[in-house]
Amino acid sequence: MRFFSVRLLLSVITVGCYQFSFAQVRTNTELLRQSSILQAAKEKRNHEQLMTLARQKGWDTVIARPNGYVSILAGIDAFGMPLYLSTENNILAAATIGTTKLWPGGSTGLNLSGSSSNMKDKLAMWDGGKVRSTHVELTGRVKQTDATENSDHATHVAGTMIASGVNPLAKGMSFGLQELLAYDFSGDNSEMMAAASNLLISNHSYGFNAGWVYNTDVNPARWEYWGSVGSTEDYKFGYYSAGTQLWDSIAYNAPYYLIVKSAGNSRNLNGPDVGQPYWRYNSSNVMASAGNRPADISSNNSYDILSTNSNAKNILVVGAVNPISTGYTRPQDVVIADFSSWGPTDDGRIKPDVVADGVDLLSSVATSNTAYATFSGTSMSSPSAAGSLLLLQEYYSQLHTGTLMRSATLKGLVIHTADEAGSSPGPDYQFGWGLINMQKAAEVITSNNTKHLIQENILENGTNDADTIQVIASGDGVIRATISWTDPKATVEPEATALNNPTKKLVNDLDLIIKKGATIYRPWTLTRSTPSAAATRGDNTLDNVEKVELTDVVPGDSYSIIINHKGTLQRGSQAYSLIVSGVGGQAYCASAATNTGGARIDSVSFSNIHQKNPAGCTSYTSYTNLTGSIEAGQTLPIFARLNSCDASVADKIVKVFIDANNDGDFDDAGETLATSGVINGNGDFTGNVTIPSSLTPGKYALLRIVMQETNNAASVTACGSYTKGETQDYRLLAVTPSLDFGITELLSPEAGNCPSPAQYVSIRVRNFGNANKKNIPLTAVVKQGATTIATLTATYADTIYAETDEVYTFQTPVEIAPGQSYIITASTSFPGDQNAANDQSVFNLISRTAASNPTATAVICGTTAQLNATAVSGAQPYNWYSSATATTPLATGSATSTATILSTYYLSSGEINKLGPANKQVFTDGGYNAFSNNIVKFTASIPVTLQTVRLYIGNSGKITFILRQIVSENADGSYTYYPISSKTIDVYATAPTSPVLGAQNNDPADAGAIYYLGIDFPEAANYYLVIQCSNGASIFRNNNITSSPYPYSVPGVLSLTGNSAIDASDPNFYQKFYYFYYDIGLKLSNCASGRVPVIPTTNPTPSVTLNGNLLTSSIATGNQWYLDNVFISGATGQTYTATTTGVYTTKVTTGSCTITSNAVNFTATPVTNVDPEEIGMKVSPNPSPGGQFTLQLVTRTRSNLDISLVNTTGQQVYHSQIPDFTGNLSKLITPGKLAAGVYYLQVTHDKKLYIKKIIVLE
Repeated sequence: MRFFSVRLLLSVITVGCYQFSFAQVRTNTELLRQSSILQAAKEKRNHEQLMTLARQKGWDTVIARPNGYVSILAGIDAFGMPLYLSTENNILAAATIGTTKLWPGGSTGLNLSGSSSNMKDKLAMWDGGKVRSTHVELTGRVKQTDATENSDHATHVAGTMIASGVNPLAKGMSFGLQELLAYDFSGDNSEMMAAASNLLISNHSYGFNAGWVYNTDVNPARWEYWGSVGSTEDYKFGYYSAGTQLWDSIAYNAPYYLIVKSAGNSRNLNGPDVGQPYWRYNSSNVMASAGNRPADISSNNSYDILSTNSNAKNILVVGAVNPISTGYTRPQDVVIADFSSWGPTDDGRIKPDVVADGVDLLSSVATSNTAYATFSGTSMSSPSAAGSLLLLQEYYSQLHTGTLMRSATLKGLVIHTADEAGSSPGPDYQFGWGLINMQKAAEVITSNNTKHLIQENILENGTNDADTIQVIASGDGVIRATISWTDPKATVEPEATALNNPTKKLVNDLDLIIKKGATIYRPWTLTRSTPSAAATRGDNTLDNVEKVELTDVVPGDSYSIIINHKGTLQRGSQAYSLIVSGVGGQAYCASAATNTGGARIDSVSFSNIHQKNPAGCTSYTSYTNLTGSIEAGQTLPIFARLNSCDASVADKIVKVFIDANNDGDFDDAGETLATSGVINGNGDFTGNVTIPSSLTPGKYALLRIVMQETNNAASVTACGSYTKGETQDYRLLAVTPSLDFGITELLSPEAGNCPSPAQYVSIRVRNFGNANKKNIPLTAVVKQGATTIATLTATYADTIYAETDEVYTFQTPVEIAPGQSYIITASTSFPGDQNAANDQSVFNLISRTAASNPTATAVICGTTAQLNATAVSGAQPYNWYSSATATTPLATGSATSTATILSTYYLSSGEINKLGPANKQVFTDGGYNAFSNNIVKFTASIPVTLQTVRLYIGNSGKITFILRQIVSENADGSYTYYPISSKTIDVYATAPTSPVLGAQNNDPADAGAIYYLGIDFPEAANYYLVIQCSNGASIFRNNNITSSPYPYSVPGVLSLTGNSAIDASDPNFYQKFYYFYYDIGLKLSNCASGRVPVIPTTNPTPSVTLNGNLLTSSIATGNQWYLDNVFISGATGQTYTATTTGVYTTKVTTGSCTITSNAVNFTATPVTNVDPEEIGMKVSPNPSPGGQFTLQLVTRTRSNLDISLVNTTGQQVYHSQIPDFTGNLSKLITPGKLAAGVYYLQVTHDKKLYIKKIIVLE
C-alpha cells in the first residue's frame, strides 16, 4: 500500500534516465526492475507506519460503498491528513467511439478483437479488488496477481475491456484478448515498475479523494470536505504530486507503455447547501463535525478538479460523456457527463486528454458468474478507451510485422483523430481534444505514408536545423498535424505552496508549425486564467502534445511542417511522434494561355462564388482563396461572362472540370462538369453542373474553368497550354447535402441473436441532410443464406429532422432459425436523395444455436409431482409444460413441484413468452394523455432486457423511459432508488385521428406500433420504469379496470407488479389502471433450449398393517413412525411395536419425496410391570462407558419383543423390535453416543414390561 508524507517524499523512488537514446527508444528494463524492488520495500515500511497512525486517529483503512466503490487508506500528506485512493465509477460505449467498426463484421473490415498472440499479457489493470475471473465473460482470460476479495468495480472494468460477449450488450472492447493482467491498486507504483517493460496499455480507474465526498458508509450519511485544515479549496486538484511525477518517470523509461487513467467524478459532488451540516478533518487530523457549511468553501463543480495523478503529462486521461448510439456526426452530439471532472492542471495543461462513453455501461460484476450491472463514471470511460486502444496496437503490428507504436505515438494518434466536442473549435478543459474516434485512428494506420503520415523521430541538442517535412494537400479534409512526446519528469512543488501553483511542468518544450510561403500556422493553445475561453492559435509552451489544423487548405498545394525546440533539451535529446492527415496529394498540372491577348473571363458565378475579374488580360488566375460550397449529387447553375481584352472577335468554348476524387487530375469519369457551345465574340455561358455523388462532406476539391479561343471542343483540356484564353481555379468544399437519408445501424436482430419464431427487425435511419423531411420509404430484405425469407417495407411518416436519426421497427416479425447465416439489407429510397452511397446498408449475422437440452427427473409423490432439473449456469429459467406446444408453464425452476399429475412433462431452459396484455382492447376503457413521471413497477428475478413493446401513441413527440432500481418504497408513493438508465425515443402517432387528451377514447382503429426499447434490467431487483412525454407526445393507458389484472409475470424472469396510481383509502386502487406497455418482448443473455419430455416415476404409498401390537410398513426403508401425528424419536424401522393407545402412521421418504401411509388405530392392552429376574434380564457392563452394552434374557413363550432405551425426561434414544420371539437373547445395544447420566432400559414381551436402570459414563 502506498504512503506519502512530507518526510518521506524526499526519498520516494523516482525513475531516472542516464542515456536518452536508451530511455526513450528502448525500455529501460533493468532500471525499472531495480526501482520496483526499492519502491516495494519502501511501500511495505510506509504501510506499517500508516497502520499505526490509522489506529491512533481512528481512520478507516478500507471503505466499501455501492456500485463496487472501494477506498483504501494510502498515505498522509504534508499536513498530516490521510490520503485515500478510491475507485472512480458495453455495446453503446463501443459504438460511441467507433470501436464496433473495427470488430469482425464492422464497416472497416479489419476484424480486430485483440486475439493476436502478441497482444497476450500486454493489457493490464489496477483496481480496487479482485476480478471475478470465473465470470462467463472472462473465464480463463484473467491473470490475477494480488490475492484480494472479488470486486464488482474491478470485474466491471475488466468486462468493459475484454468481456467475450456471451451477453452481446456487455461485449468488451478487446473481446478476443487471450489474457488480461489484473492487480489490486494497493502497491500499484512498484507493480507498474515491475510490469512496465512488458506492457502496452494499463487502465487505472481510481484516484485520490479530494474536495467533497458523500460518505454513505456511516449512518446517517454525511458530506465530508477533504481539503486541508482551514482551507476552502483542496490543493490536490490540479496538483502535480510525487505520485504524478513517478508515473511520468515510469512512462518515460518504458516508451511503449501507455498509462490510461480516469479523469475522476468530482464535478457533481458539490457538498451540502450553505448552512447545512458537514464534516472535515480537524487540527488533529481526525474526521469530525465542523458545524454548518460556510459560503466560501469551493463546490468543485467547475474547472480545475482533476486530482493528483490525473495531472500527469505522459498518460492518457479520459473523461466521460453520454453514449452516442449511432456514433459521432457533429460536436453537439457529445454531451459531457454531469460527474466528469474538468481541467486544467494548475500550470494550465490540457486535461482530460480525450473523452469516451462513461454513462450506464452494462458489464460483468462479481455477484455471480452470470451477473451484470450498469455503472456510470470515468471509471467506465477509461477502460472503454484502454480496451479499444489495444486494437490499434494490434492493427499496427499486423501491418508492420510485429512492430509496435511507442506510447507517445498511440497517444498522439488518439488525440489527432479525436472528434470535435464543445462549443468552439479546438481543445478545451472539459472534453480535452475531443471524443475518441477509433475508425479515424485506424484509417490513419491503414493509409500511413499515403494520405496520412505516422513518424517517430528524435530532436537533438546541437543541431541547428529543425526537422522539416514537405507535404502536398490531398483535399481529403483539412491538413492536420500533431506531435506528441514523453516528457521527462517535472519538479514537484511542496504541498504547502501547491494550491493553484502555476509553475510550468513541461521540461522539453517542442514546437510545431506549418508554413505555406510566408504564412505560418500555429498550434492550439488554452489560457489557464480564463478556462472557459475558446482555444486560440499561438505558441503552446505548456503541453507535450501540439496540434495544428489548416482550414484554408488548397488541394495540390505544398506545405512545410516544421518541428523545433526551445532552449536546451534536458538529457540531450527528445523523441517525438508526428501524425499528419490531409496530405499525400499531387501537384496539379499547369493550364494557361501562351498569349495574354484576346478572349478573357470577365466574371464567374457558381454556388456562393460571385467573382468579377479585374480589368486586363491574364492567362491564369488562382481563386483558391475563394471557397464554393457544394453538395454531393447537387445540380447547380454556372455562369461565365466572356469578352475580350483587345476588342478582338473570336470563337470561344468553355469547359468546367472538377477533381472529385482528389487524385491530382481531371481525367476520371464524371469530372468534366460542363462544356459550352461555340460562343462568338462577347457572350455569356450559362449551364448546369451536377456534382459527383462521391464527394463526402468535409472534402475539398479543385474546380477548374478553361476558356479557350477555338471552335473545337475536343481541343479544350484541363491541362497544358493553348494560344489564347484563360484558366481559373477555385476551391470547393463539400458540405452536408440537403437530401440524404441512410441506414446507419441494425439494432435487432444482432450478431449472435438467439433463435426466435417472431423476431422484429429494428433499424436506425439517419437524415444526413440539412432539410427536415417526412415520409421516408424504408425496406429490409432478409435472406437466410441465399434464400429471401422476408421483404419488409414501410414508410416512416413522421419528420426526421436534419442531422438526426430515428429508430424504426418493421411491424412484421421474421423467423430466425438456430445456427443460420442471415443477410439483412436495409435501405431508404427517398426521392431526390443526393448520396446513393449510404442509402443501403448490408448486415451479416449468424444466429446462435439453441441451448443444450436440459436433463431432469420427475417423481410423482402422492398428489404432487416433484420436478428437478440439472441446473446449468446461465440457463434460466427452467419451465415445465404439460405438452410440447403448451404456452403457459405448469411450474418454473430447477427444483419445483406441481399438483398437476401427468404421464409426461416437458422441460425447457431459457424459454420466455411475452409479458403483459397483448393489446389495449383487452380492457374496455382508456384514453390518451401527455403523461409525465408515471411509474410502472417491475420485479426482475434474473438480468433481462425489455426489448420491444407495443405502444399506442395519440400525438407524435418524444418519450423518455427512466429505469430506477428501488431501495425502499413507502405507502404514500415516495421511494428511494439507484438510477440505472434513461432512454429517449421519438414516437409517431398511431391513432388515426388526434385524440382529445384526458377523454375516454379506446379507439379500436388504433392498432399501435411495436417500438424497440432495449432497456436492460441488470440484476435481480425491484425496479420502477418512469415515463416522461415531451415535444407534444401523448400515450394511451387503460382505466376503470375491474378484474385486478396485476401481477403479470414471465415466471423466473420478470413480473409487472403495478403502477403509481394511489388512493389512500383504497390499497388496490392501482389495479384499476394498466399503463402503457403491451405485448412486451423480452430478451435474455442465454438462448432457449428445445423442450424435452420427462417421464415421471411414481413412489408407492406405504401401507401399514397391525399384527397384535406390531405395526409393519409395506416399504422396507425410509420409514419414520408417528403417533397421533407426533414424531416418534428413533422409530425408523420397517416395524414398530405399539405400546400406547392412539393413531399410528409412517412417512416414507425417498429422495425428496415423503409420502404418508394409511392411519392405524391401536388400543394398548395393559402391561404388567414384572421383575426383570423373571426372564434373567442382564445388562453388562453397567455402568456403561458411552452407553454401549449387551442385553441378555430368556423367554419361554412366543411374542413380539420390544426393546427401548429412554432418558430421565422420557425421550426415547434407542428402539428395536424382534417379532415372534422366544428363547435365549444376547444382543449388543448400540444407541450411539449418549450424554452421561441415568437411563432406563424397557423390554416388553407377552404383555409384560421389564425395566432396568442403566448408568452411562462419559
